[in-house]
Amino acid sequence: MNSVNDSTETESIARLSVTSLTVRYGDLVAVRDVTLAFPDGRITALVGPSGCGKSSFLHSLNRLTDLIPGCRVTGGIRLFDGTDIAHPRADVLALRRRIGIVFQRPNPFPQSIRRNFEIPLREHGWHRRDIPDKMETVLRQVGLWKEVSDRLHKSAVALSGGQQQRLCLARALALDPEVILFDEPCSALDPIASGVVEDLIHSLRDRLTVAIVTHNLAQARRIADHVAVFWHRDGAGQLIESGPAGRVLAAPSDPDAMSYLGGMRG
Repeated sequence: MNSVNDSTETESIARLSVTSLTVRYGDLVAVRDVTLAFPDGRITALVGPSGCGKSSFLHSLNRLTDLIPGCRVTGGIRLFDGTDIAHPRADVLALRRRIGIVFQRPNPFPQSIRRNFEIPLREHGWHRRDIPDKMETVLRQVGLWKEVSDRLHKSAVALSGGQQQRLCLARALALDPEVILFDEPCSALDPIASGVVEDLIHSLRDRLTVAIVTHNLAQARRIADHVAVFWHRDGAGQLIESGPAGRVLAAPSDPDAMSYLGGMRG
């Protein structure tokens, strides 16, 4: 895979923009005052040591933090068309169609492979007759169709870990999202399955806006166009450096970012 992170191309528009975002769990501040833009059709890697708020930040982008008792998010989160994600009356179901997510551990529904597509598509208004074609299209996109086409009626949890993660990606793609979030999607996979998923993420470049939390700096170097470095400071996770991947990875200006990316800390 060729790195794309040394590009000096003119920046695309921000598909998703975050302004002064703070995430609290009760009295604990997990993330403080983060401002970050996600360029359209590019891959942004969120890196930093454990406990610096990367996943909390990521989950706030499509309101998954709503599901956590005592969690409060303040600040601005907007899509390029002005949709205010953080607004209390925002249509969260519609939002999660536009901003999909794939988690660290594969989480297929414990039902048939076919039902893993029927459930979300029906929830979002798809007619039952249109679902098989859509399911085949996205399973082909993730290279899974030939492996599962003769067992769509069987349980998704019987698939291997790598197959399950590709299924979860296909399920997210079935809703035609504009943005897709990945929370350490390869960390629970063996190296071969991890490589397959990483290649799939890279293939989404230009088609979708991608944000990926990863502890694997080599992975960030391979696939990211932009990098955002998080660190734990003053009792909370903070964004300490961000920008084009080539510059941030090669010559970070923040001392902690320099130590972390150089392998001396973190």
